[in-house]
Amino acid sequence: MSSVVEYFPGEDGSRCGYCKSLASSYSHGMWAHRLTVQDYQDLIDRGWRRSGKYTYKPTMKKTCCPQYTIKCGVLDFQLNKSHKKCLKKVHKFLNTGIRSGTGDNVEAQEKAGTSTVAGKTTKERQKEKQEPAPGKGPDPTKPPCKKAKLLRLEKKKQKLAKVHQEGQAESHGLMENPSGNSPKSIDQWLKELSTENPKHKLEIKLVQSNPRSKEFDATFKESHSIYKKYQMVVHKDPPSKPSEQQYTRFLVESPLQPEKPSNGPRCGYGSFHQQYWLDGKLIAVGVIDILPYCVSSVYLYYDPDYEFLNLGTYSALREIAFTRSLQKEAPDLKYYYMGFYIHSCPKMKYKGQYVPSFLLCPEACTWVPIEACTPKLDVRKYNRFEDADKVDENGVVNLDEVLVLFERQAMPYTVYKALNPRARDEGDVKEYAGFVGKKCYQRMLLFRS
Repeated sequence: MSSVVEYFPGEDGSRCGYCKSLASSYSHGMWAHRLTVQDYQDLIDRGWRRSGKYTYKPTMKKTCCPQYTIKCGVLDFQLNKSHKKCLKKVHKFLNTGIRSGTGDNVEAQEKAGTSTVAGKTTKERQKEKQEPAPGKGPDPTKPPCKKAKLLRLEKKKQKLAKVHQEGQAESHGLMENPSGNSPKSIDQWLKELSTENPKHKLEIKLVQSNPRSKEFDATFKESHSIYKKYQMVVHKDPPSKPSEQQYTRFLVESPLQPEKPSNGPRCGYGSFHQQYWLDGKLIAVGVIDILPYCVSSVYLYYDPDYEFLNLGTYSALREIAFTRSLQKEAPDLKYYYMGFYIHSCPKMKYKGQYVPSFLLCPEACTWVPIEACTPKLDVRKYNRFEDADKVDENGVVNLDEVLVLFERQAMPYTVYKALNPRARDEGDVKEYAGFVGKKCYQRMLLFRS
């Protein structure tokens, strides 16, 4: 079944959610009544992105904060130190129940001054420290102990020296594995960090959200409850805003038509929710689209009570690992799309740390390594990344090949124009065709009334 879209010409300015400027964010949009997964794949490869059934493409030269589509190549993905730290932190909690860095057992119901270890109160332990046991006092034959401040200073110097040595080793390609073997993959890290009898059990379940599966409907109330809590605590939304209706419109409804081809992944293509269950309790949901060449991240929300687990980073790493697993079933599915990258927005910089990452050139619609793009973005917000002689061949418009839907009939635009000689929409149709590209305008049906 063909895709059906309704294009909205013009580019009204709106409030920018990044720099907070009024009426300075510009984009072109269209309502997607339905989309094949291949059409949406080709659209996001031209800078489009969906929010529910509404799809939009930022007006890059005009908008205040240019948004560049960013993707990560999962087959060559390399964990950095912060990623490894996040994985260790989460799995330490799962395996032992202890929050990394605090040493606190989350299950313990502690009260000030009465937390116990081996039956002793905090005050008792403090008294023991002040009164050394017989034979454990200072030894007069040895030099006096260094003060804590000096010890901390020496420890800091040793740490800085170690970092310097590691930096030199990394520059010579020696750090990750001295034996010369390739670095451990994210799959190996996840496997090695897991234990047979963890303190907590984390399950990640994939449920289809469009059309709504039985599993999705069974957890709808719980999922919305976490979304509402997340929006109110993290984004300071008033209680009336994150309603079930708004949640459904934003994160449940999707124009993507599910497909299960023989050469695709077993779960098929389409829109899904990836649910994170901790000991039988839903704590986070990653909204994703599974497409022919990628897994596209739509949104993540989580229970703020579990913010200490760094679920934003952890879920991204798990989605990368998930994409790698899908690639084994569908060889072409080897990218993880992280939405938009905004160089001028500090909160977006983390996306460039998923190596290797690529930005979409807004003019040639080709992918360029982010390392080649950031120096240009340091100078100007808007840039062409590709060579000047590279042409966007998919952007060439031929109105004879643009398909429209008129009175429930699919036809070329030129036929529609012959049937409606008074139509004055040629400019809008050309604009639409240039934005969606030849691959899409030859397949998708542009609604005409």
